[in-house]
Amino acid sequence: MSEETINEALVEKLQQYAAKPGDNVDQLRSVAAKLHSRTTSQDKQVKVLTLERFRRKKSDLLTVILNLLETVRDHITATSLAGIIYECISPKSGLTRNNALRKLVDLNATNVFVKMVIQQLSTNTSESFLQELVLILGQLAQKDPKFSLKVRLLNGVKTFHHLLKVHYHNHNKMMQPVLIIMKTLARNVNTTALLVKDGIASTIEKTLLHVGFYPSIRLRLLLNVFNHLTKNNNFCVKMVKGGTVQLLVKMFDRWDKYEGKMKYKICSYTLFTLQHVCSLKIGRSALRSCSGQNVLYKFCQFCPDEKMYDTLLARVCNIISLCIEKKELPVATEQSPAQYQLPVKTVSTEVDDESDDSGDASADDENDVDKEDSELNLQLNNLPQRSIRDLDSLKMYTKFWCELQTDQKLKSDSIDNEPIAPQHSHHFSMYDRDNYFSIPPTITRLPNNERHSNTSNQWQASIDNRSMYNLSAVDSLTPGKSRRSVYCEVASSVRSIIPFVKVAYPDMVASESPTVLEPLNNKERKTCRAKMIACVERGLKSESNMANVVYDLDTLLANKRVEKTGKLINNDEERLRLKESGYRLCFESRFESGNLRKVIQIGSREYDLILTPDVNSREHCTWFYFEVSNMDANLPYVFNIINCEKSNSQFNFGMKPLLYSVKEAVLGNPGWVREGSDICYFRNPYPSSSKNQKKRTYLTATFTIKFPHNYDICYLAYHYPYTYSQLLTHIWCWKQSLMSNIVFRAESLCLSLNKNEIPVLTITAPDSYNNLITDREVIFLTARVHPGESNSSWIMHGTLQYLLEDSLAAANARMKYVFKVVPMLNPEGVINGCNRCGLTNEDLNRRWSQPSADLHPSIYHTKGLLDYCVRVLKKVPYVFCDFHGHSRRKNVFLYGCSSQESWLEVDRDKVEEPLDFLMLPNIMSSLTTGFALPLCKFSFERHKETTARVTVWREFGVKRSYTMECSYCGCDVGPNKGFHLNTTHLKGIGNNFGVAISCLYEETQWRLKIIEANQVIDRDHIPTNKELSNLEEQDCSDSEDSSDDNY
Repeated sequence: MSEETINEALVEKLQQYAAKPGDNVDQLRSVAAKLHSRTTSQDKQVKVLTLERFRRKKSDLLTVILNLLETVRDHITATSLAGIIYECISPKSGLTRNNALRKLVDLNATNVFVKMVIQQLSTNTSESFLQELVLILGQLAQKDPKFSLKVRLLNGVKTFHHLLKVHYHNHNKMMQPVLIIMKTLARNVNTTALLVKDGIASTIEKTLLHVGFYPSIRLRLLLNVFNHLTKNNNFCVKMVKGGTVQLLVKMFDRWDKYEGKMKYKICSYTLFTLQHVCSLKIGRSALRSCSGQNVLYKFCQFCPDEKMYDTLLARVCNIISLCIEKKELPVATEQSPAQYQLPVKTVSTEVDDESDDSGDASADDENDVDKEDSELNLQLNNLPQRSIRDLDSLKMYTKFWCELQTDQKLKSDSIDNEPIAPQHSHHFSMYDRDNYFSIPPTITRLPNNERHSNTSNQWQASIDNRSMYNLSAVDSLTPGKSRRSVYCEVASSVRSIIPFVKVAYPDMVASESPTVLEPLNNKERKTCRAKMIACVERGLKSESNMANVVYDLDTLLANKRVEKTGKLINNDEERLRLKESGYRLCFESRFESGNLRKVIQIGSREYDLILTPDVNSREHCTWFYFEVSNMDANLPYVFNIINCEKSNSQFNFGMKPLLYSVKEAVLGNPGWVREGSDICYFRNPYPSSSKNQKKRTYLTATFTIKFPHNYDICYLAYHYPYTYSQLLTHIWCWKQSLMSNIVFRAESLCLSLNKNEIPVLTITAPDSYNNLITDREVIFLTARVHPGESNSSWIMHGTLQYLLEDSLAAANARMKYVFKVVPMLNPEGVINGCNRCGLTNEDLNRRWSQPSADLHPSIYHTKGLLDYCVRVLKKVPYVFCDFHGHSRRKNVFLYGCSSQESWLEVDRDKVEEPLDFLMLPNIMSSLTTGFALPLCKFSFERHKETTARVTVWREFGVKRSYTMECSYCGCDVGPNKGFHLNTTHLKGIGNNFGVAISCLYEETQWRLKIIEANQVIDRDHIPTNKELSNLEEQDCSDSEDSSDDNY
């Protein structure tokens, strides 16, 4: 008889006896024992065949065994059955164990086994059965994402703590899975709090003493438990008082006696734990009292050269920096010198450190998010509160949608159809107070009988069918001026918080990047190590050899109250080769989008730079843009930006800063170039202004620049600048060259808090009898909600260029769609050199659910435009996309919304067509070489509910609601792998997005027909990106018109 036949016979008997377990106790015990014996057989063939029989995807044997375990009363049988399940999911049982683990998680086996463990401990009937249960839970704990929540709801946290108390000194088979379970529970902030109250600190210290310092899996697991528990402040305090810090320092002092991978992991978890402890004052005192700084500094001196130890060295330097006393950032106050009196008091909100999903996002790897409990609370608290406007308040947006008005729609929704007289002498204002929101007039309304007498031409009778401009900064300009003159005139009309003294030369001359590919930086590991150690040594010294302040924005503002009068200009060309007094560099940042607060010379050619926080803030220091002059050519100048806040940066992964030379531009080589060497990013001793209770330090971005010319005037920037004045100047330029077959309107949506106009653009083709504008779909695009993400403006620039060009592809796009574009949602942040926020110290991309007309006018009225389109015009936008930049990832990718991947259970019950949101990313992937399809995601969490992407998807029913993310750095896929993204690439991405939108409708319909014809995709199954990309691609004729030659 074959082994398969024996297995089938035993399985059949098991299923037969499982129907009535009480009547077949002996038979069930015998069959269970035989099956367990076969799963643990020394005969590999027997074992593999038996386990495969239990782990088949469509098999219900695991369900049968689980049900039996809940009902059977015989402990011998239960032990055998539990042993079978453990063998199915044992780490050494093969790759297919994951199928069994997923099945058990789906069957909610965690609850079953936790209840059994609690019951066994209360009755104390079978130690072997308890051991099997704990072994199973040790595996489930690593796979069940809600394991901690389930254990807590079953009141099982103290139970597992009791198991550790009982078994920590036995070193038996149960201790390892108990530590795995404790590690999982310690990852959750709520279960950690329960453990701390139950006295886990004492237990874990005793466990460490019994496990000892000898490298083992148990020691590694125990240190990992320490790593997670020390995120709790109360645990840290008890741990310090118990003397555990001394034990950990003593253990780390033996780091050179460990070997292999175990050496690295033990050191890593020990350092994580010490870092968490040292974030508290009592922890830092404990480390210093046991000479911990000396032990750590000795590691710096003798750290192995292997690359894997670079992260350990960085963490050691971070701990030493935390323990350095009285090393404050050299500024009078960490509050930004740029202050603005808000019309109403803002509510303090938490700001994610990444654009939309990152999520990314800002927390360090030691921060923990209680995802399980957040989801539970969400079910209780439901969705965030949202503001719903009445239809009468939406009538103000009628003028922005004049091309889509019809009698029927206006009458059915009670929109006022009475004619409005021309109002060129004043603005229509929603509020009487302070005119924080105002809309310039757009059209003169005609009487009803005239306005709607000709459906195809009624709206063009009141406006020029080529363009209509209502931006005062653009309207006041006269044709025929040079671009430089136009830019200076526009920049002079911009209202800023800090008075500007000039316009930046690169912005004035519309500088971009060279077309050549620029390779990513190869990080010099030894140099970076040396810089980290030098930073620590400098922090340990009480005095510095040189500390000369060469630029101080606070002093300039206090001593010279400059009021901007007249026209801003730039005289950089006249200043070339003029040597300033002294031998140090000169700096300036008082121009649009500029950011530099203070410069301190610490060496003959080394400078510490401090960036300006966002307006009304003490945080968000990443973006920089400043002028440097008075340099000597071809000598290395070191720049250390010492108040960076992000926990990591692409500066560590190949990104170089940008350099612009005015001399090179005069010589005929204009453009921003990637420059710099010895680039690295690490923590320094300066304590940050983080609101977190635990102490954190700032990070340093350091790089070395060799300037090409003596006494040149150069500009350094984090990324290619794209200012508010640049946007307005480009709108003026597009006006001058507009073709007659393009409808292009540029209007002022509203005024920002500081009374700068926020443009909204409309692009489409003229109306015709066979192609009515009212029949076209709406595409709604936004960008630059985060001012530091200048790459999003370059992408939007590429999209707008494509839509306004005289090509067949662009003409087809205009004939299919009406494009509504808000190209700069946060002009105040852009103008004032902010990185994340505007004037309110709030992330505007977290205000979409309930924006304030007074504090967030751009979000409030952009949402109002969408609201009007959906509720009044009854036209749901076909696509919504918000353009962003990403500081931690490479490539380009999209985030979308899938109800099946929502955090909310009611969303997952909805029926959806996956192609609706998966098609655009796939088309982009086929058009753009730097587009990374695997990075696209369509899930979203509760804390993303207030973002543009999710709000538009949920409130307005836009199925294709996206965030486009683009790296500041470059690509690690495709032909441009290993190279920076430049302005040509960025505009090319925007161009390709326009092409993709052109192809989208036909492509979606084509694929749906193919899928339905061949039944490729089950309607209950969401196709993956890979499944879609494997389908045959349609040849879009529009692609040949793309101007994206290099990307």
